[in-house]
Amino acid sequence: MKRLVLFLASVTACLAQSALDFPMSMAVSPDQKFVLVLNAGAKTSISVMTPPPLREISRVPLEDAWLGLTFTPDGKTVYAGGGSRGSVYELSFSADGVLKQTREMKASDFIGDVALSPDGRLLYAADLYKNIIVVINPRSGRVIDQFKTGRRPYRILFHPDGQSYFVSSWADAAVYQHSVANGEEIGRLRLGPHTTDMVLSDYQPQVEEGQEPLSWKYRLFVAAANTNSVFAVGIGEKKTMRIVDTISIAPETLSPLGMTPSALALTADQKKLLVACSDGDVVAAVDVSDRRGVLEEFIPTGSYPTAVRVIADQVVAINGRGGPGRTLDAETPPPTPPKPGAASHVIYRIPTGDPVETMRAMSGLAPDYTMKLAPAFMAGRKKVNDFDGREPANTPPAGYIWTNARAAGIVVRNYGITELGQLQTGVDWTKNFLDDLKAGDMPRLVVMPAGPSDVVEAALKNSKFGPATEVITGDLRKVEALLGLRPMTRKD
Repeated sequence: MKRLVLFLASVTACLAQSALDFPMSMAVSPDQKFVLVLNAGAKTSISVMTPPPLREISRVPLEDAWLGLTFTPDGKTVYAGGGSRGSVYELSFSADGVLKQTREMKASDFIGDVALSPDGRLLYAADLYKNIIVVINPRSGRVIDQFKTGRRPYRILFHPDGQSYFVSSWADAAVYQHSVANGEEIGRLRLGPHTTDMVLSDYQPQVEEGQEPLSWKYRLFVAAANTNSVFAVGIGEKKTMRIVDTISIAPETLSPLGMTPSALALTADQKKLLVACSDGDVVAAVDVSDRRGVLEEFIPTGSYPTAVRVIADQVVAINGRGGPGRTLDAETPPPTPPKPGAASHVIYRIPTGDPVETMRAMSGLAPDYTMKLAPAFMAGRKKVNDFDGREPANTPPAGYIWTNARAAGIVVRNYGITELGQLQTGVDWTKNFLDDLKAGDMPRLVVMPAGPSDVVEAALKNSKFGPATEVITGDLRKVEALLGLRPMTRKD
């Protein structure tokens, strides 16, 4: 396999002056002549591109779109998840690469992934917030059934026999298996937090003399974005599921959380697994030719890769946020934290407005839920701001700055921010802080929203705590250094 990565989300030579808008998924036409990319940023669309060397030849705008993108086996039709439209788009695709929207099929409330049954007769779509799988008859365009599944269903993948399908649950840290006949749950396996992408392999490693025979017929590889791992699930003859391998994609054994494995692909011979590590800004190449996966190398990408494919022996990754790539390997030392200061107290002010920046300031990195849905919220398509710990799919991998500080024995008090990172409204937290300050009550760490600070800073300056207090806005690494804390994640 040639070692080549093409960066798609920023302006590069292969894209001339075109730039993708938070791309989330890729689909390769059955004849390998075209690559489709679903953009889920400020302006949603599907880009039509030639295979490497990549060149965008057209773009079809959509009212909303999120994650789901698939071809029919003949390559003449494309289906895409409609996000907050609650629909599935049907688009025609010609042999010369012309993509046209032909129909919008109402399915439910918020549609993410879409998948065709192996026989091509039925279309399955995941409703992210209703926690159901909707079944659509493409001929009529009508919903004919719906089945309950795990919370925040992310990816749908069919068993090769077409009689069952797997669903990764973003919020349940698990993979579910359901019967196509009635949606009955026939298996559930808990893995790691934020299970997202899945790929299925029928490659079976050679059994050496003296080894036990393989207990599985297929391996289902599952990315768990809130970990530094990819899980290999053995699928038995009778569709049993069990973990047969846990593959670490961390550069070092004791690396902090923050690689965020988000997307997967297999090479044609199924001997190598490619893992898009979103917060690591790399694709991890893993040898899966034997029973245990072995991490071989990191291929640098741009910022926040969201999907990866192998096309004509070339690795292609799309980047959610553009920007330059960086090399990451086992010899790369962690960033040197600022030297601790002499502050006895720290007031940490959390930026508000952009959910991504808010979560990064609180938690070291924004969970993949925030990264993938904040663009829709900022563009006004997603109406609910649920980018805090109340949303079960938005738990930060390493907790919050205040939970980590308390674990280290530091006294902390939050003003205007709940324990789950929710910004409080209708509460005069400024008055509460000033009252406590006047009473001589000042913990080692104070956390509050950023904003107008004249009153707070004036009162602090005139208090006995002023000379020994550092006021920091948004710089989590500096706060950790001042408090003597280890970095929470690779990125903070």
